[in-house]
Amino acid sequence: MKSALSRLVALGAGLAVATVSTVASAQSPLKELRARQAEERQLASEVAYTGNVCSARISSRIDWNRARDWPADESLADACDNALGAIEAICRGGGSDKVANGISSFTCTGDGSGPSLDGKTLTFGARPGGNGFSQTRSYLEDSL
Repeated sequence: MKSALSRLVALGAGLAVATVSTVASAQSPLKELRARQAEERQLASEVAYTGNVCSARISSRIDWNRARDWPADESLADACDNALGAIEAICRGGGSDKVANGISSFTCTGDGSGPSLDGKTLTFGARPGGNGFSQTRSYLEDSL
């Protein structure tokens, strides 16, 4: 009887550990999903502001596949905002038509690749701690 009770207690303890592990692993992806959604909302807001400055309609997205190694404690949207600031500077300098005709979407990545323009999509590959303002402004002044 004592060994059956011991097995039952051990089984119960094992089930409790498995349940806690399952709950913890289920929360981690949910936490990551919420963090990504917050970053996407922040980027959309920043891109909307840039669009207002430039009198342009610009969509936004984050390419999470190219941001796999991005540090969890740094905002990817903040890092890409420097590239958006470069677009705004061009518009404030009289280049609104160039931007409105040359950029219709903005993709933020975290792979450190810097700015690139493919059709009307500007992609900016931020790097942690980096500031892409000058690099993006120079690139766009040559590309638009």
